[in-house]
Amino acid sequence: MANLSIAFCRQLARARRAKGMTQSALADAVGCKQSALSMLEAGHAAKVAHETVEKIAALLEVPLETAAAAAPVPSCGPTAANTHAFCPHADCFSNVPYVVNGELLFWPRPQADGRAAAAHCAVCGELLERCCPHCGAPVVTAGACCPACGGERVANTLPPETDCEAWAAQRRRAIAEWRSLIL
Repeated sequence: MANLSIAFCRQLARARRAKGMTQSALADAVGCKQSALSMLEAGHAAKVAHETVEKIAALLEVPLETAAAAAPVPSCGPTAANTHAFCPHADCFSNVPYVVNGELLFWPRPQADGRAAAAHCAVCGELLERCCPHCGAPVVTAGACCPACGGERVANTLPPETDCEAWAAQRRRAIAEWRSLIL
């Protein structure tokens, strides 16, 4: 699906947020991975099949010729008083990148510690996730990966040719500079 504009991809993201859906919930509803949806919303439309984009557009009621009906959206809210929430957007400054064995991971900064006071990321405005995007387990610990299934909480949406070590180091410097400005 290489012919989608970035404006359309962003329109899908805005429509998803307006409906109060997380990336994981929408991905479950249309039968794709949260990481694929994240890449689509970031403008990497070639990563998602045309049929999946049609399903997403239909569910979000964004104009696009569709052949699929909307599926029910599973709910994944806080299940315990100590449930953490995190921003699933890899480009958000609340997610600190680092590399382990050549793999880029993101350490998400926990937000809204289960009091459900905030539904959106305090940094970028994305809807917060409270469950693992892979297995659905509540996020009760901090960290880059889910202790229940081992899946990463924030998907790497960078192109595969990216030098992860250099990108992560530069990104950490930018995050440190940004944080120094707001403190």
